[in-house]
Amino acid sequence: MQLSIINGSPRGASGNTEKLLSHFINGFMETEGNSVELIHSIGDRPLFEKSKELFLRSKNLLIAFPLYVDAMPGSVKELFEALQECSYKNPDLSLMFMIQCGFPETHHTRFVARYCEKLSSKLGAKFNGTICKGGCEGLSVQPQALVEKVFKGFYQLGKSYGQSGKLDKTLLDKLAYPEQLSHENIKQVIPMVNSFLWDYLLKKNNALDKSFDKPYKL
Repeated sequence: MQLSIINGSPRGASGNTEKLLSHFINGFMETEGNSVELIHSIGDRPLFEKSKELFLRSKNLLIAFPLYVDAMPGSVKELFEALQECSYKNPDLSLMFMIQCGFPETHHTRFVARYCEKLSSKLGAKFNGTICKGGCEGLSVQPQALVEKVFKGFYQLGKSYGQSGKLDKTLLDKLAYPEQLSHENIKQVIPMVNSFLWDYLLKKNNALDKSFDKPYKL
């Protein structure tokens, strides 16, 4: 099976979207005969000629991107608008999406996921599912055990897809956990996020002593 991928992250190859895709691809490539072609749409602006060309000649296409505070990046919306030119010109296309966000609750991705399903129909493509994952901010500084669990989930999902051509619902649900946090969970998560992400960055920039500064206070 041949799989085309458009990484829509504004960070290109250096972002968390690329990290997750790499493990999905590793799993996908476990099946003999599978192949992958990946491009970064951020370098394809403003006309998105490579992205449109890939859309028109692919049978299986995965578009992956992050959310920034519940919204897709403007460059991704630009990409989707550019693809409107290709509507109904590749009726055999099977289209998937991967949406990741920094917030720990995967629920944050669901509204954009519904939009992507509608977008598939408007583009005249067959919708083949969406991979949703929260808690992806700071993958480089999170505890190694948590990061490896996430990477393993993407690897397993990619391997399953590479064998069947479909996204396994059980693996999707497992990867999406937690969908929503309880109040008790939030009390545990906030200090951990502060410690492994914000405090880490403050220390790295010698600014931990300024963490409670209020520069805009009148």
